[in-house]
Amino acid sequence: MEYKSLGEYLKTLPPKTVFRLWERKQIFTPYEWDKKFSDQSTYENDECLYVCISDTIELPDGDLLLITHEPELESYLSYYKLSEISLAKNDGDTEAEE
Repeated sequence: MEYKSLGEYLKTLPPKTVFRLWERKQIFTPYEWDKKFSDQSTYENDECLYVCISDTIELPDGDLLLITHEPELESYLSYYKLSEISLAKNDGDTEAEE
C-alpha cells in the first residue's frame, strides 16, 4: 500500500502499536552556539519512552503533532512535534504489551 504522508500511515496502524520515542535536546549553551564546545548527547535522556500514538495533527508548517499515551495509561496524553523527537517501531514491543 502507498501512503502520501507519515500521518496517513500512522492512522492505519492498530491503536495499541507501541513506539520507542526519544526527545531531542533543545537547550544549548553559549559555547555550543559558538561551536566552541559540543555536547555528545543529542537526546534529553538515553532511555526511550514507550508510547502509543492516539492521533496525529498536521501543523501549518508541515510538521506533525503526535498525541501519545503510555501503553497502560490511556487517560494521560502527551504531545510531541515530530521534528523534535526520534521515533522507532519494533514489532516485539507491541507483542510484549499484548
